[in-house]
Amino acid sequence: MLRIVLFALWALNVVHAQPKLEWLPEELYNPQVEPQKCGLKYNEPGFVCDPNRILGEDIHSINWHLKDAAYNGTKCPCSNFYCERDPYPAKGYHIGVALVKKMVLQKNGDGSNNSVKDQAQLFAYILENEKWKMGRCEEDIIIFYSLDDNVLSLYGGSTAIAKLSPYYRNLLIHKVASRFNEGRIVEALHNLIYNMKKVLNCDPSFENNCELHDLVSASSIMTLNLMIAVGSVLTMLFMFF
Repeated sequence: MLRIVLFALWALNVVHAQPKLEWLPEELYNPQVEPQKCGLKYNEPGFVCDPNRILGEDIHSINWHLKDAAYNGTKCPCSNFYCERDPYPAKGYHIGVALVKKMVLQKNGDGSNNSVKDQAQLFAYILENEKWKMGRCEEDIIIFYSLDDNVLSLYGGSTAIAKLSPYYRNLLIHKVASRFNEGRIVEALHNLIYNMKKVLNCDPSFENNCELHDLVSASSIMTLNLMIAVGSVLTMLFMFF
C-alpha cells in the first residue's frame, strides 16, 4: 500500500513539473525575475524565456547574445543624461526572446477566437508593455515565436521603431526566413539578433544597408504577412507555411 501511495505522489509531482503546452501571454514567466522557470540554468536576470525547452541547451548562447546587446553590443539610445550619468550598466537596446510550444487563442471583441496572427501580436504586445517592460526609454524589443502555430512576432517601443524602419524590418526577416521555415530555430534567432544589432548601431546615412546587402526578393520561400501598429510601437508579424 505504501508503494502505491509513493508512486501516486511521484506521478503527481511529475505531472506538475511538466511545463504548460499552451500559453496565454499573462502566464508566461519574466526572465528578469524568474529565469529558471524560463529554462535558464542560473538564478540571475536573463533575456530569454523558453519554458517548453524549444532551444534546449542553446538557450544559454541566445541569452548571452541578448545580454551582450544590452550591456555592450548596442549603443545607448536614451537621453544624454541617462546614457552618461545613470549607474545602471545595461544601457543598450533591450531585446527579449520568448518561445512557447503553442498559444491559447483568446476571444476578441466580437466573441470569436483571435486569429493566430492577432494572438501573436497580442502576446508580444503584452510582454513588451506589461509583463517584461525591460526598457527605460522605449528601447526594448520583443521577439516572440510559437512553435506549433508557426508564427513569429516582433514588438518594440518608440525608440526602437526609430531605428528599425520598414525597409530594415523586411531585410532582417528575409535573411532568416528560410531558417525558420526549415525548423532551424536556434540558427535563425542568432542570425536575427546579430543583424538586428547591426541595424540598431548603424547610421544609414553613412553606411550602405547597415552591412546587410543580400535583400531577398518578394518571391521568398515563405509567405510574409507584415503588420504595422499605429502609434509609438512597432509590430512585425510573420507566419510560415
